[in-house]
Amino acid sequence: MKNDHTKRILLGLTLMLLFSCQIQKEDEAGWRKVFQNDAEGKALFGDKSELMDAVRLGYPIRIGWGSSSVEHVAEADFLTIFEGEEVFAQIETIIGQAPTVEGDTLKIRFRTQNHWTKIAGTNGYSTGMMTDYFKDTLVGGGVDRYSSTTWYVMYPSHHLAIEARPLWREESPNWKKWKSADPPESMQ
Repeated sequence: MKNDHTKRILLGLTLMLLFSCQIQKEDEAGWRKVFQNDAEGKALFGDKSELMDAVRLGYPIRIGWGSSSVEHVAEADFLTIFEGEEVFAQIETIIGQAPTVEGDTLKIRFRTQNHWTKIAGTNGYSTGMMTDYFKDTLVGGGVDRYSSTTWYVMYPSHHLAIEARPLWREESPNWKKWKSADPPESMQ
């Protein structure tokens, strides 16, 4: 009888542990806003080092930005970490679009000849470029701008227990700087 009671207690504790682990995984998995910078590069939300770790671990990244009337979110296709300090994201080239208000109706129409792309940085830097793909010519952009950017990370349902090491070559002066730094609390 005592043995059955012990088995039930162990089964109950095991189920509670499994259930609590599942809840934790669901809370951590999926898209999460991890960082937001203003036009001067000042952090408005989150921790830039968390974003850099996610880039180094190969997690998918999205960026979001807006103007006075529109907001955009796009997948980052090409990411750069510069000297372990700033992250830059380039989005895939898209067909240009333009919102139009006709009477009571809002429409977003394609700019049928234009392709557009953007680079945004955690330091507030931003630039875009538009090309006429029929003529294969530059029709706009390439201008330095500064704007707020929001950075999102897609976290897997299982956390990788590996260090997000920089991808620098060991002969880089940044390598020595990184190696001499105190390890983050999560690695201690």
